[in-house]
Amino acid sequence: MELFYQNMLQQIRNHPILENTIINFTKYIPIITFIIYPSILIYLFITKSTLLLTTIIKPLVSFIIVTIFRKIINRKRPYEAMNIKPLLTHKAGESFPSRHTVSAFAIALACINVYLPLGIIMLILAFIVSFSRILCGVHYISDVICAILIAIFVAIL
Repeated sequence: MELFYQNMLQQIRNHPILENTIINFTKYIPIITFIIYPSILIYLFITKSTLLLTTIIKPLVSFIIVTIFRKIINRKRPYEAMNIKPLLTHKAGESFPSRHTVSAFAIALACINVYLPLGIIMLILAFIVSFSRILCGVHYISDVICAILIAIFVAIL
């Protein structure tokens, strides 16, 4: 796994435009997600939609579940456990599961219930968030996959 991250990060660093793109995706797509989510909640509130409560509760439950897992497991991040330098600095520990990923997917899945075209766009953004966390070296693939599964599981309930 260490060799995988070393090679991946070296390839990214060899292409400054790619490196910049990944860093910008990692920084700014979550902001877009977290602007759209309250906008959807405001829309549902104004229209007195019956979807408002589930659109709040399901992402919240996903976030809480992941936060609890992270505290219990407290898995080291790839750059802590291996000889790699991430593209971005990040707080140590609590790598598993990815909170950015679960939030992005939980919000995207909630958006699907409100307006399918927006939900599809949000799913694309959620995948970009997920991959960017791995590409930056701050999460393992398993951190991201587990977060996606939690978001799907909660969304189905």
